[in-house]
Amino acid sequence: MWAEVARERSALNSLHILIITAFAILGMIAFFNGAFARVKPSAAANPPAAQQR
Repeated sequence: MWAEVARERSALNSLHILIITAFAILGMIAFFNGAFARVKPSAAANPPAAQQR
């Protein structure tokens, strides 16, 4: 009986870690997406069309 309880507890712990990891990854993706969407490129990275020739 104790082995079954330990096995169920282990499975629940694994599921818990998996869910936390998935939400952490999704949160990081959302954070960096928002951070990079707000950053405007500098003038050095985007030269005017007249200077590109």
